[in-house]
Amino acid sequence: MISTLAIIRIFLQIFATCIAISGVYSFVIRYIKQRKKEDLYLSLIFISLSVYTALTVISQIIYTLDISAGIRFALHRVIAIDLVIGSLFVAYFIKEKFSYKGNLLVRIYMFVCIIQSYLYIRSPLNIIENIKDLVVDPGIHFLYTIPSDWFWNILFLLLAIKLFSVARTSRTVGEKNIYWLSGISSLLFSLSFIPSYFYAKSGQTYYLLGFWLIYLCAATGFFLGNIISPKDDIARFPLSYFRTRILYKLVLIFILLIVILLEATTIATINLNQMSLQKAIKNNYLIIARNIADKIEYMTNKEGSLNVNFVQGIVDQETIGKRQVYIVSNNGKIFVISSQKPQEVGRDMSSAGVVKKVLAGKDGVDEYISESFAAAQDQHVIGAFAPVKKYGLGVIIEDPAWMAYSDVRLVSTNTLILVIVGIFMTVSAGIFFAKSIESSINEVIIGTEAVGKGDYSYKIKINSIDEIGHLADAFNQMTKELKQSQEHLISSEKLASLGTMAAGMAHEIKNPLVSLRTFTQLLPQRFEDEEFRRKFATVVPQEIDKINKIAESLLRFGRPHKPELTQVSVNEILDEILALFDNEARKNNVKITTKLADIPKITADAGQISQALVNIILNAIQAMQNGGELSVKTDAGEVIRLGSAARAAEDGAEEEAKPAPVVFIEVSDTGLGIPEENLNKIFDPFFTTKEVGGTGMGLPITLRIIEDHHGSIKVRSQVGKGTTFLITLPQTQEAAV
Repeated sequence: MISTLAIIRIFLQIFATCIAISGVYSFVIRYIKQRKKEDLYLSLIFISLSVYTALTVISQIIYTLDISAGIRFALHRVIAIDLVIGSLFVAYFIKEKFSYKGNLLVRIYMFVCIIQSYLYIRSPLNIIENIKDLVVDPGIHFLYTIPSDWFWNILFLLLAIKLFSVARTSRTVGEKNIYWLSGISSLLFSLSFIPSYFYAKSGQTYYLLGFWLIYLCAATGFFLGNIISPKDDIARFPLSYFRTRILYKLVLIFILLIVILLEATTIATINLNQMSLQKAIKNNYLIIARNIADKIEYMTNKEGSLNVNFVQGIVDQETIGKRQVYIVSNNGKIFVISSQKPQEVGRDMSSAGVVKKVLAGKDGVDEYISESFAAAQDQHVIGAFAPVKKYGLGVIIEDPAWMAYSDVRLVSTNTLILVIVGIFMTVSAGIFFAKSIESSINEVIIGTEAVGKGDYSYKIKINSIDEIGHLADAFNQMTKELKQSQEHLISSEKLASLGTMAAGMAHEIKNPLVSLRTFTQLLPQRFEDEEFRRKFATVVPQEIDKINKIAESLLRFGRPHKPELTQVSVNEILDEILALFDNEARKNNVKITTKLADIPKITADAGQISQALVNIILNAIQAMQNGGELSVKTDAGEVIRLGSAARAAEDGAEEEAKPAPVVFIEVSDTGLGIPEENLNKIFDPFFTTKEVGGTGMGLPITLRIIEDHHGSIKVRSQVGKGTTFLITLPQTQEAAV
């Protein structure tokens, strides 16, 4: 019969298979992205685990349904080869993870694995029949070979030892936790076969249940220990990994709410069906025993005595397959038995409990260990008995429980198969819908991160008509409005800067205008003076050019936001800006010093770069209301290719970093400085510490402009000592890609 422990064990196997398949999927995806051999070998290890668990369940079902033994034996050959090949993948994983150079040892081990796999194909089988649980496949061993689980145990034991060694020398809590988790899981894999050894010796189902429980814990721990990076924050609490992703949360909900409910329902259904069928089968045997007793009771010869030949015919007729029918006399000895076993006639069975009951005039049906002629493996029988009171005889029918309950086993197994198929269909559907939900949520997260970085043109592409689709539409509408608001704020920020610059322009334009006015007033009077005309022709155009240059700078700064990439001189832009702010600086008693190196031009939008620098320089001047020094420096050099280091860290790629030519712009002031608690907020939109006139958009706009040009801004500040902004810009667009 299919016991409750057997059903629980099969569900543990299903869970283990799901974990193994999850490992295959996760590590294959990671290998495709990162191309690391370590992930390739991990995916192969989990493929081996998946094959092992799946084929074990199939083998047990085939055994229970009494399908061809040849198919079952072929499956066991595949399972043995799978374990050996899986251990080879573990060897390659150890070599790759810990950067061992023992290629020769691995090749020798691979040769041994190939030889053993060949032997598993060719070797005869040794079957150990020790049946306690009818859905348990009997122990099958290959003669003249090394047991396949030894390969698995030894390699995982070596891996566990190495992981424990690394864990002891790890410095961070995350690394220690991950290596300890991986090491314990590897050790559990190595020790999990101990319960199976005791099961093979005793046949007790709870040993096999213990094996699969340990195996499930080992597979789960090994998956977590390798999917989580020791450097991640989650490594401090690795068991909470399944709560970090929507996909796993949703799948676990399906497993907990559906699979476990199905398991409970299956256990109850199968047990109820088995009880009903058992009762019907026992009643059927009792009816057969009573019918035989009735025939003997009423069928006598002419003298009114018992017709032995007639009784023998009835007994032979009811002896089918392994079923045994026999008649005992009032002294407990066998009186009539199948004509195929005449040597059993006269055998004393008086000590048997069933014989005592039938000779006491009782009838019924029991399950017991037969003391008669049955073979050792068939001792567990169903026995029905009925008395023949007229002659003081007893009719006994014994059938091996395995044979008697074959229909019960068939119905229960078919029910279990349907439940397993239903579980896989349910989980598959759950994963499909969970994946679609997760992908939609990830799209929203990506959009949110893009907007957080200032990209208000990003649109979430979700075409569903559910709540997430409505959320995406609302998000896109929000970003559209934010983009419009940002453009208005940029214009407002420009106007605010223009107002400050206008004061400087008035002062800068005043001096040339005085010269022009003086020359134009004197021109009629001194027109005949050749020296005056020559000086007029020299000075007036210069003053007009100066006014024109100031006007062009202002126009370029106030031009609408339309990027136009050209070759731009950063030094010239700085000269123009500092000239415009010269009056503002003098008004605040700020001394301006410059150290502009001979740097190459950069590919950029002059208006945007000008706006970014104006925002920083204006903030610096306004931060020194009681006077101070504004220092502006430029330089050229090389940095690691912008963005490559971050991408390499995220993707785990081992790409060689490439230097990129850049220019550096440093703007320092000796103002009040920025408090440490505000330092991480200065680039947040609408954050400002200015009591009057601050919009909080100057630095966010500056950051966006610099990042749009693939550059970066770093800020250093000390309260009471001043602030330094270091801007890095690539010289060419190609270097910034």
